[in-house]
Amino acid sequence: MAVSHRTNRLKLIGTPAVEQLQNGRYQLTVNCTTMNSREDWYSSNKARIFPDFGSLESAEMSIDGLAPRTGEAYTDMRLVSVQSSTQQEKYIVTLVYQTLGANFVQVKDDTVNYTENGLRRVTRKSIAKAGTDFQKTVGTTSITSQIDTETAVTCVLANYEVNDTDSYREVTEVYLEAGILSVRQDFNNGQKRVSVQAFNKTSAEVTTALSEVTSDHKLISEQESDFAGIKTSAFEYQLDESFTEDRELNGLKRISLLELSASDFTAQTVGVVSSTAPTSGLFLGSQVIDNGGAIKVRESNWFEAGTLSVSTRNLAEGVKEVTTVFLITEGTTVGPVTARNTSNFEGLKTISVTTMQDKAGNPLGTDGSPPVHSFETFSNFSYPGIFSIVEASGSGGGDNYLSVSLNLDKPPVQSKVRSTAYVFFTTTSTIEESDYKYDSASGLWGPNDWGSFSLFAFGAQQARQFNTSKALRGYRTGSSGNTVSISGGGTESFYFQESKRLEDTLLVQYQLTVNKGPSDPIGSKWVLDVQIKSAFDDINGTTYYKKTIVVTEAIPAQASSVGGPYN
Repeated sequence: MAVSHRTNRLKLIGTPAVEQLQNGRYQLTVNCTTMNSREDWYSSNKARIFPDFGSLESAEMSIDGLAPRTGEAYTDMRLVSVQSSTQQEKYIVTLVYQTLGANFVQVKDDTVNYTENGLRRVTRKSIAKAGTDFQKTVGTTSITSQIDTETAVTCVLANYEVNDTDSYREVTEVYLEAGILSVRQDFNNGQKRVSVQAFNKTSAEVTTALSEVTSDHKLISEQESDFAGIKTSAFEYQLDESFTEDRELNGLKRISLLELSASDFTAQTVGVVSSTAPTSGLFLGSQVIDNGGAIKVRESNWFEAGTLSVSTRNLAEGVKEVTTVFLITEGTTVGPVTARNTSNFEGLKTISVTTMQDKAGNPLGTDGSPPVHSFETFSNFSYPGIFSIVEASGSGGGDNYLSVSLNLDKPPVQSKVRSTAYVFFTTTSTIEESDYKYDSASGLWGPNDWGSFSLFAFGAQQARQFNTSKALRGYRTGSSGNTVSISGGGTESFYFQESKRLEDTLLVQYQLTVNKGPSDPIGSKWVLDVQIKSAFDDINGTTYYKKTIVVTEAIPAQASSVGGPYN
């Protein structure tokens, strides 16, 4: 005769299987057949064959209930699983029960492992019937963990997880030994920060435990964080005094100094120079102080005095304008100063100085300095004309005679000659004698004394005489000296260019004086022009002048040349 289970609708198949679990718990697996395999699986019949999750193995089902047999029922044996299947036209229902009481019981012994920092971590899994109250506090609840005969270790609840079903409530607890979980030291900047994650440790305990690492450091922050799912405390320490250094300001040293203290900071004077490391010799530019928290903070920027920037603007004719910006202290500049301005950079004074230099970087306007610029050009040049005086004697018409004639052999000519213009800057506003000899020039070409002659003739006892003179503007003759005097006589008649005749039966005499005019310019260099005009004033009111000297090359010979004895 078949035996029923909880209801007449479920008939046992064979004997239920029993598994003994940890800590006095059991699992019972029961296989049953139903009375009407063709219809029991219907939705309208499911309540007849599927007990409620969590119901006792000994409880009667509400439909057609059946009490357990004597000695059959297990204490707190509750339904955790139920499913059906078909086997050889039989409808099979399998019910699984586990011991689930009103108190949590460990599913198995603790699982023990260790964090990377060597702290013990204990994982404990417990189970009870659905709805059983669980009251433990993370960070407060503790257990004693001992493996074999080792010294017991106290571990504190780090986190827990509750898994609820209709049959049971399962809790997974993680306990952790109090201590330092991780330490990170940052050496990549001057602040040398130390970051610590700790479990169940106060800041004082962490500071003591890491005294070698946190020496000369201040605790600057504390917050709750997470370490592999464990709620932990994160502490950050920083050096009492730390700094970063850079040379981004045109190579000048800049130090950003961070100071921490438990006492209030006082402000320092901007612009003061430091006498202590690491800012010795630097000037204070800016400072921010925060005395509001437990740890007081002073952030300062210190700067090296020197040149911040140099900019150059090329002007005309070999001149450049150089602007130099100095930080704190004005340094040395080259050339006359045309402007000076002051401003500030991060609280410190800057001085902008503008100077004038030549293209080689030499000071502009120094007397005796070479030209700042030169260029070739063509200039007008006047070749002087050539004249000559020709003497002759002869006879004709029964008379002996003497004659003197003036020949204009070559007229004055104006031509273009190659020359070089030299540009200078000077504080002298006058033309100097040395300007006429620049670049080995023979002098200034501007003749003010041209060729000329005078003639005086007289007869015996000066009874008859005549004289004449003539200036020949633009003409010259001879190659050396200024004048030539010629005298002669002894004939009866005298002619001058066939226009004048002196007849005398007695001895005739004459005196000829020739002014040769300017020297021959051919083959020599000459200064054609010297110009001076105002260029700029420096900040002291000194005026600088631009001087331009135009010097020819060696004057070339003319195409042809003729002349008499005085050429």
